[in-house]
Amino acid sequence: MDYSALARSYNALSYSNQLRDLLSAFYQSDKFHGLTKYQLAKIVNDVVFKNYDGEQILKYKLAKEFRNKKYVGAFEVKAKSSRTDFLVINGDTKSFEVKSKIDTLSRLNKQVRDYGDVFEFNTVVIDKVHLSNVIEIIPEYYGIWYFEGSKKLVHRVAEYSPKINAAEQLGLFNKRELMKSFGKVNRDEILSSNDSTKINQELKGMLKKRYFDRWNFVQSNWNQILPIDLQFFFNTNVKPEIIYGV
Repeated sequence: MDYSALARSYNALSYSNQLRDLLSAFYQSDKFHGLTKYQLAKIVNDVVFKNYDGEQILKYKLAKEFRNKKYVGAFEVKAKSSRTDFLVINGDTKSFEVKSKIDTLSRLNKQVRDYGDVFEFNTVVIDKVHLSNVIEIIPEYYGIWYFEGSKKLVHRVAEYSPKINAAEQLGLFNKRELMKSFGKVNRDEILSSNDSTKINQELKGMLKKRYFDRWNFVQSNWNQILPIDLQFFFNTNVKPEIIYGV
């Protein structure tokens, strides 16, 4: 059965009849009549989580690693011309680039360079099938994680990035954030009047403030959110009962 097609066709905003039609077509069965939207969504979630190796599964497992820890987490954070799949911030910044079993590694070389310029500790989270190729692509300071079921295995621990670049870090701020952090918006002036340590500290403070509310929402509603919908609720902060109709 094509579980990837089921995962791609699912949308948290779908109506009950759309989910019912999706499952009926997938299983060639009409046994889904009378089920609520939440029940239908949970069937999709359970089947996808068990049988599909896509990135939303790895993202959920990553987020679960940092649940209830003193970090602020965020999905899809822009860094230069890339977007890291998951980022956590506290006393340090940790970026995670996800490469699931069905992903290619064609952009990985550029992505790891971008993240290494702006975040302190960087890790690639992979399906083990990619391990030998990933080792050849990524710098030695990058960490490598993979999961066997729910168990996280650390192949290599991330080291502090030797490529941190204060000018590139300033590129993560918008104008309002620059003004709040430095009292000015001209990046050249900020670079001339602040050392790299100060800029790095301000970056961490800014990212924590930017994503705190959205991450806190996910933490507070964790038990009501289906795993494959985690990033949707991080982005929207809509109460799960409104989406699921429970």
